[in-house]
Amino acid sequence: MAASEDEITRFREAALNGDLNLLEQLATELDNGEGLSNTFTRVKDEEGRTALHFAAGGGQKHVCDYLINHVKLDVNMKDANGDTPLHLAVLFENFPTSMYLIENGANVLLSALKGYSPLHCAAETGNTQILGLLISNGAEIDSVSDSGTPLQWAAAKGKKEAVQILLDHNADPNKVAYDLYTPLLTTILAEDVECFELLLKAGADPNIHTCGLTPLGYSASRGMTKIVKCLLEAGADPNAIDTSGLTPLERAALCGDHESVGILFPLTSRIQSFPDWSIGGVMKHISSEEAGAQIEVTMKEALQLSKSKGDEAFKKKDYINAMFWYGEAKSANPNDATLYSNISLCWAILNEGDLALSEALDCVRLRPDWPKAHCSIGAAYKILKNYSMAAEAFLEALKLDPENKEIESAYQEAVKLESAGT
Repeated sequence: MAASEDEITRFREAALNGDLNLLEQLATELDNGEGLSNTFTRVKDEEGRTALHFAAGGGQKHVCDYLINHVKLDVNMKDANGDTPLHLAVLFENFPTSMYLIENGANVLLSALKGYSPLHCAAETGNTQILGLLISNGAEIDSVSDSGTPLQWAAAKGKKEAVQILLDHNADPNKVAYDLYTPLLTTILAEDVECFELLLKAGADPNIHTCGLTPLGYSASRGMTKIVKCLLEAGADPNAIDTSGLTPLERAALCGDHESVGILFPLTSRIQSFPDWSIGGVMKHISSEEAGAQIEVTMKEALQLSKSKGDEAFKKKDYINAMFWYGEAKSANPNDATLYSNISLCWAILNEGDLALSEALDCVRLRPDWPKAHCSIGAAYKILKNYSMAAEAFLEALKLDPENKEIESAYQEAVKLESAGT
């Protein structure tokens, strides 16, 4: 007989809180003659997590010991997301429990369905003690997940000490998974100068071009003069163009950064379309109607090419590369709401609710009167199991398109799920 939702909740809380007596009592009550080991394996929440997963996440080492050595549960059992108990112990920064699990056979190399290992989780939290534990027990430094390497995760979260530890253990600062941002570009996007300098010192290539951006071009477009100087000193190419066909000098001029223009000008090869090749001439020409029209044509061409490649990848169900090309298109036209909607859909298909929601919110900000934008928000909240917010988003879409049966159906489904308390 399947356990009820209430029984699973009590089971979970007993394991999380370390109440071993209650946990044993509940397991005995739920045992239908199959034995404790099978009962503990069978009773799971909607994410496929067992008592061992809950105990590990809650840092209840004594409960883990009981389940592994008395009940004989598999220390490497996976939930519906592919997470092992070690993943959860690491994610919730429970060092003693992480150590116990490893000492009792937990495999530090096992990855979840989306490819991330316990080392990714430690890199994201920045827990240096657990990071060292995993590395000393054979964790793969440059293991690749759907969303990058451990170094990319640490850099994205600004975990300076974790970045340093990974680099000290020979993490590749230039390794990129699925054309995502390099660790170096990630730190520039986050304006994290400390992690940026660590990566440059470790040999990060300042010329790797991903997602339509060059590190130097992006820095120049945001007035990051200090980073522009560091990149040039590290060998960044001042003549490299991005997917919009613009050089770092043009990017700096477009954002009115006179200081960066002054730094880049003597290093940049003459651009023939500029009639007066001087710092003053560059600043004057870049704001002219002629230059504006020329840049617009170049960016439109880049936009169409990237969108086309994104659509092609999407049709092939290659969602990671589809997002890469849609991202390239975004760099050419950051105000195109359809690109945010497309990327949100890709993340939704990959079951990444938070990332899907982020893109969907930007989409609505750009086109608040577009029903599809609100549907993107609804779909993201549905993945996150926030059915109340999902219903609200679908209702907003329905107000904008009252005759759309598909939206009406999505709204009704969200309302039912909310009412059921699923």
